[in-house]
Amino acid sequence: MTKMLNLADKERIRALLKQIYEVHTEARKRPSGHICDICGQGDFKTERALFKVKNVVNGYAHRPHASPTLCFRHAGGWAHSFYSYSPTGVRTDEEVDLHFALYLAKQLKKEKANA
Repeated sequence: MTKMLNLADKERIRALLKQIYEVHTEARKRPSGHICDICGQGDFKTERALFKVKNVVNGYAHRPHASPTLCFRHAGGWAHSFYSYSPTGVRTDEEVDLHFALYLAKQLKKEKANA
């Protein structure tokens, strides 16, 4: 039985994998240019990571046009709230929207208390 890939084929595949990895790494480091709908914060960089503003958040994957744009902090808070409210992640669009409205109201109340 002959081998499907010879040594030259394997080297070409490794070179392609390296190129894909480099493109992916470069894209991850590139700022998104979005701002948070709640606080207005954009992407920010620490010594080790770039925290991008999420354009599509949990609960809105199948309808990205309706998704709020959230910073790292608010996207994390929303994800925690969404999954504690819906551990299986199965909710109707209306339930997700109503729960996000409640999350937003709580965030605004918290901001007012801190102001």
